[in-house]
Amino acid sequence: MAMAVVALGAPVGASAQDAAAPAAAEPAWAKLCNADPATGKELCLTIQEIRADTGQFIASATVRTIDGDAKKSLITAVPPGMLLQPGLRVQIDDGEQQEVKYGICFPNACYGELEINDDFIGKLKAGGKLTLTTLNQQAKPVNFPMTLAGFTKAFDGKGLDQAAQQARQSDLQDALARRAENARQKLIEQQQKESGAN
Repeated sequence: MAMAVVALGAPVGASAQDAAAPAAAEPAWAKLCNADPATGKELCLTIQEIRADTGQFIASATVRTIDGDAKKSLITAVPPGMLLQPGLRVQIDDGEQQEVKYGICFPNACYGELEINDDFIGKLKAGGKLTLTTLNQQAKPVNFPMTLAGFTKAFDGKGLDQAAQQARQSDLQDALARRAENARQKLIEQQQKESGAN
């Protein structure tokens, strides 16, 4: 269910204009695991989020697996303000596009879910790029490309526990704060240069 993604990594705010993924120092994919309260089975989410340099959520893709359950899902999240009726498309490299219907929209993102199998997982592991494509309000395609580098390591690896996930989030927030401070300093320096030149 899409709610599992919201609970573990709720994106805030979204911008359809900037669909390019910023360069990240940390691995693009992470695996988070917790016990499913309903069944007691381990629920794992292998996720990549695209965020702007400001930290603003842009899009995400999540592979959801439940221990002992053959059913797997790809959960997608894109900014609100996209056309809902056409849904969105998922494509690995230059392969066939698969249609994903939206399931629910919140103020910060619209979610879709695609049931996937081991063959699809194999394509993710062998692929180089996963692209989510949706249509904006002018019916123009908006692509959200995501690297598949690191997917296999994250998917096959041990999931981050709660403490490791909190540390990862804290590191991300610290990096974003440093970027914001650097940008602020550059702006101040630029303003000082311009006022000194007048």
